[in-house]
Amino acid sequence: MDAPNYNRGTKRKYSGDQHARAFRDDVTSGRPSISPVPAHTAMQSADIDGYGTDESHNSARAEENPDACQASRVPASTVTASDDEHYRTLYTRELDFHALGEQDRELASLLQGGSRLDFANPLAVMQLTKTLLRLHFGLRVDLPLDRLCPPVPNRHNYILWLKDLLDSTSTSYSQIYEPERPVEGLDIGTGASLIYPLLACAQRPSWTFTATDVDAKSIAYARRNAELNNLQSRIRVVGRDIAAPLVPLDDLNIEMIDFVMVNPPFYASQSEPLDLARQKSRPPHSACTGAPIEMVCEGGEVGFVRRIIDESLMLRGRVQWYTAMLGKQSSLDILVGLLKENGIDNYAMKTFVQGNKTRRWALGWSFHSRRPSVRATRGVELATTKNILPFPTELTALRKNVSCGIEPEQLVRTLRTTMETLDLVSWNWDALLSRGIGFADGNVWSRAYRRRKERRNHMTTASPQGDEASTDNAKTSPDLATQQKLPGVADCAFGFALSIRVEHGSGGTTDEVTLAVRWLQGHDYLLFESFTGMLRSTILRTVRALDENDEVSCPRPG
Repeated sequence: MDAPNYNRGTKRKYSGDQHARAFRDDVTSGRPSISPVPAHTAMQSADIDGYGTDESHNSARAEENPDACQASRVPASTVTASDDEHYRTLYTRELDFHALGEQDRELASLLQGGSRLDFANPLAVMQLTKTLLRLHFGLRVDLPLDRLCPPVPNRHNYILWLKDLLDSTSTSYSQIYEPERPVEGLDIGTGASLIYPLLACAQRPSWTFTATDVDAKSIAYARRNAELNNLQSRIRVVGRDIAAPLVPLDDLNIEMIDFVMVNPPFYASQSEPLDLARQKSRPPHSACTGAPIEMVCEGGEVGFVRRIIDESLMLRGRVQWYTAMLGKQSSLDILVGLLKENGIDNYAMKTFVQGNKTRRWALGWSFHSRRPSVRATRGVELATTKNILPFPTELTALRKNVSCGIEPEQLVRTLRTTMETLDLVSWNWDALLSRGIGFADGNVWSRAYRRRKERRNHMTTASPQGDEASTDNAKTSPDLATQQKLPGVADCAFGFALSIRVEHGSGGTTDEVTLAVRWLQGHDYLLFESFTGMLRSTILRTVRALDENDEVSCPRPG
């Protein structure tokens, strides 16, 4: 990016509907109706190979909605932002096989004692997948006995993470689900079940997919499953050669796409899974029906994802997010190192935890500058991944107890005045939500920047009167040609959102002031850190002054 032009100082707002979306309330209420299912005292724990509860996705919501795992599916044609939220509550509790059997006779016929599922029985595992897809998503599937049968909760976790990733990095900077936003994805190695495109399309009516595979039988079943759900207009199944590019945008006549996803073959050889089982000294928990072509590839999952990274270095921004789900944490360590070696700083990680036995890891990377939420980018177990974590994208600049009597409006006035004195490319404040969003070409709050600006202003003042007048006019009312040269917010080096609130204490003597800052855009974490520090100092001075009942004017930043 070119060096900032310190004489710009022109604030430009993006379009009105973007501004409206950018400050919409986060969707946390308005769930669809729930079909009650009776509990059963003899419930069998489903903590097996991806069928346990998801501890990594909002386990707190399980307490809010204890029957969430029995939620009825909302028809895709009527899914709204509030409806979409209910999918996040699925599988936050162990599956109740007795209750599921009462809703599905075919599953009931395979239960032992009416409440236990034999995971060593491939027919029982397959029926469980069909039952969950039908009851919770309204989907029908035809599955072959000699191909992988995907565990629904585990695959659903991947879709939930993708939704977080895409919602928090949209071009509107809204941070929430936008039902009208079209999203196109590429599923590499979709398999016979077509599980990922089906789950995503059931939850997001505006999403479409291209699904690829190299196995003729899997392709035939995948096309059949798209037809069974009347989704062939939204899901295109394409056969590929095993040596062909994995992200074949040119072959598919796709100029740009929103995301790529893959659940790659785990193993580098057919003997590897047997060797791992022997090391664990216990038999596998669940029947495995996968074919070698689905489970084994040269280099294993690291080798497969490495190919995608290599292709991404050529395609770069033609894909917003490249993503992969991994079966080994060691693979995550290797691949993050590879991203860093290639200068890729915008990446995201997530741990999917189903019960106590099954863990999967997701990795995403982008050449774009829009930064995902913390929930999407750092949703991992800190103790084991601290050294490879991405930079945080959300910081609490200030949380301080103050004496009662400080009103939010006083702090907002300081905040807004501070922002309006900066040479921001764009700045908007929503009074109703007490949140603002802004963009800058660089560090426009530092002392060094202000000194350079003052020198330029001094040189302008020393010029002839005619030149001074024309310069002033250019600053306040730039002509069309000048406006066209100014960058849009998408080109800015730094984008941010901030909010401030005062929570009244229960004792009536102290309040808590919180200033939160969200990094929306950019590749330089130091800019985000510096900006947050400036805000902290500015607001803290105001809080202290108000706390002491002093009259103060808005301090200058820095």
